Amino acid sequence: MEGAYKDKYSFIGEWYDNQASLIRRFNIFYYPTDDTVEMYDLKNRKTFLRRVKVNGVTLDSFFIGSTFPILGRLVKIVDFACEDTRKKLYKDVQITFAFIKPMPTNIAGKIITHLHEKGMKITKMKKTTFAVDDINFLYRKQLTDATFPFLLEYLTGQQVYCLELVGRESVTACIKILGHRDPLKAEPGSIRALYGTDAVRNCAHVSPTPEAAVEDLDYVFPPPPLSSIRLRLTATLSNCTLCIVKPHAIREGKLGTALEAIDEGGFNVTALNMFMVENINAGEFFEVYKGIVQEYQGMVEELASGPCVAMELVAKDKHLNTAVEFRKLVGPTDPEIARLLRPHTLRAKLGKTKVQNAIHCSDLAEDGLLEVEYFFKILNL
Repeated sequence: MEGAYKDKYSFIGEWYDNQASLIRRFNIFYYPTDDTVEMYDLKNRKTFLRRVKVNGVTLDSFFIGSTFPILGRLVKIVDFACEDTRKKLYKDVQITFAFIKPMPTNIAGKIITHLHEKGMKITKMKKTTFAVDDINFLYRKQLTDATFPFLLEYLTGQQVYCLELVGRESVTACIKILGHRDPLKAEPGSIRALYGTDAVRNCAHVSPTPEAAVEDLDYVFPPPPLSSIRLRLTATLSNCTLCIVKPHAIREGKLGTALEAIDEGGFNVTALNMFMVENINAGEFFEVYKGIVQEYQGMVEELASGPCVAMELVAKDKHLNTAVEFRKLVGPTDPEIARLLRPHTLRAKLGKTKVQNAIHCSDLAEDGLLEVEYFFKILNL
């Protein structure tokens, strides 16, 4: 195979073919001059997809572990196909694991923004509850530390945000971004110096080595069927509504800001998961808009264009109808109109166009629970 010349990068990609129940492998070529993509079937040794422009796919889409749709097929990038591409693009790129400890949602949002600004991409994320076994595993290198009994007590039964992070030398970079385990000794401007209180309540934990990162990620984000048993999602399915931070907003680093606004707007995040939604599921989810909203096709393509974050929200004031109140916070469908009429709404602050309007919310009060169930029960399987 040819290497990465000025006009071409090459990767190995996998696509799970549902009909044949097997994984197909491809060479995927990306041409930065015109943002086009070509696929070569490695098993059958022939061109599978001739060079074509794919909406939403740019050079930033390609990193090890990234998943994105190419004409309705969810393709996962698993390796570089040549050393040239590796050297030119990502010779130092790593994945690591971190979790954000129990803390107010608005502070968790600030931490997520901080990580993004330091060049860390979130490629997997979920909110889950830690049991004793989980804490023992993730702190297996620190079981004899004086602080461990306090950590165990602090974290057991508590909800945390687990993250897979991708970035340049992410293991050492994240250790530095977090700062010293004791916030009083942490570098000014580091996450722990900014938001931590002591060596136990110090905001977050990160894998200490590349090897530990791989083990931690396998443990926290296991493949099915283990994913339905170990570190499950936390949905309550009661007086709730669905909020989706759309793929363009995730790419633009707006997730943290959205979490801050949701908290300050009067809502608890009772469940959260990062999803890759396939075209067919996005079409099914938005079915009610088909033939009614002219942006329907664009909405489907946007939702399937990369990872999104879905959340179950519950109003802090138990007397309020969560779906109705959250709808008010999200604002008009068109961000331009939102900026004119309701500048304090989420779409006014984070949206760009009627399709790329940053946030989806349940339109009707009775749809809140149904939409949460679609993501946290049906898609999660």
